Amino acid sequence: MNIENAKQLSYESIRKMYKTYLEGQELGRNTVQTMSGDTFYLWNNVGRDEFWEAVTSNDFETDAKEALLKALTDNSTGNVSSLVNGYLATLRKFRNYVYSDDIDVPELDGTKALKDFLLDIECLDSLSEWTGKFNLFDILRITRTEIRHSNMLAWLLSPNENHGLSDSVIRGFIHHVVTPFSEVADVFDTLLMDCHDFVIQREWHNIDVLAVSVNEKFVLCIENKIDSNEHDNQLNRYRKIVEDTYPGYKKMYIYLSPEGIEASDSEYWCSMSYQDVLKIVENARQKIKLIPEAGLLIDNYIDTIRRDIVGDEKLAEVCAEIYAKHQKALDLIFENRPDKVSNLANIIKAWAIEKTEKGEIEVTLDKCGKLYIRFKTAYMSSIMPDSEEPDSGWSTPNHYFYEIRNIDGKEFFIQLSLSAKNITDHQREVCDRINEHFPSKQQKQNWQWRTPFVTKHSKVDEELSEDKIYEHLDKRLEEVKAFEEKLKGIFAD
Repeated sequence: MNIENAKQLSYESIRKMYKTYLEGQELGRNTVQTMSGDTFYLWNNVGRDEFWEAVTSNDFETDAKEALLKALTDNSTGNVSSLVNGYLATLRKFRNYVYSDDIDVPELDGTKALKDFLLDIECLDSLSEWTGKFNLFDILRITRTEIRHSNMLAWLLSPNENHGLSDSVIRGFIHHVVTPFSEVADVFDTLLMDCHDFVIQREWHNIDVLAVSVNEKFVLCIENKIDSNEHDNQLNRYRKIVEDTYPGYKKMYIYLSPEGIEASDSEYWCSMSYQDVLKIVENARQKIKLIPEAGLLIDNYIDTIRRDIVGDEKLAEVCAEIYAKHQKALDLIFENRPDKVSNLANIIKAWAIEKTEKGEIEVTLDKCGKLYIRFKTAYMSSIMPDSEEPDSGWSTPNHYFYEIRNIDGKEFFIQLSLSAKNITDHQREVCDRINEHFPSKQQKQNWQWRTPFVTKHSKVDEELSEDKIYEHLDKRLEEVKAFEEKLKGIFAD
């Protein structure tokens, strides 16, 4: 197999090829699934470049083991020493596969695939029905953000809000739950009640949406889940809070999810899907002439539910047809798209460069990737000076790095990583001294990687701006400086 051609393949393509190869080796289904996943541990947890560096290394056994030890030390809670040999064996098998002369990589010319796609760019015109529309939820990037959907639902459910739908939406929700959860005699009373005094509350005692009518003595409780699941017995807890707070009220509970999955407490909680929400809002929208602003927002919301939550069958068919025709080009584009991980990595690198220019740290850009941004400090370099040769686990003269860990573009923190590969006696003494006061979870005598210091984690949500990320990075750097102040006291003795 041509290695350079193999490196052009996307993760999905190379894994699919390898999985097909394993299936032809008369291995069991579970074995194939496990091996085709474990093989790419470095790719998924460190990065594509680091994966191929390990696979193609002239000293594969040493370098691949070092890379796996580092990745497992950082990411696994299991016994690293026992895990590394298993991952190394799967990676070794893959290396033999990609170096086999009997394996050909079909259609490797990514440039040609992209050129063919561009020549047929009119195929995307069929998507204009969806992409050509203005949609506020797309602009704000909140199409699947649970809290924003709960806010929107709370607005629509409120009968006295300025959407113009009156009480039609809350009546739709009540109609959905009243029949399966009420006696026949109660159904008519519930359906005929006056809904105009309902007050809608958000995050009351952490409940997503609570609708309360004092006049009718009625409570509607909604727990909304889009990309998350139940946890901590929350449905039972929420129901108990409502029961205790509103004695004598008629109470109904809705567990809302994209597919309408059954709630754990199904005796009390009625399952509801976003398809049901779509029908209710569409029916209400069609019956009333709305002011343009409200109509636009509600139409945007209907489109968002249909496309991004429920699923638009026509859109799925069009996309499948385009993908079948230009699979390789689209895989390459997807593989190299500017995703959340890349966006956060670029911000962190820019911050690290700025701090380097100010003399606070020294970023090493050629050892930075999407998931690890590495830097040194003057103090750590003074107590742990470089070796004469670039022979550490990173193939650098220095045997330590502060690493800013980028976790899926959703959070980050800074850790101090120590490499024992080819370490000098003096460097080992420094590492042992640090470990005495800041014990690492890796305590074996023949350790290869240690992380004796880790800062707090900073969460990254959709609304966290570049300035805010810089602010969080500054706080994490202050923790590094405080840690080094403690080291100065230790090494001054």
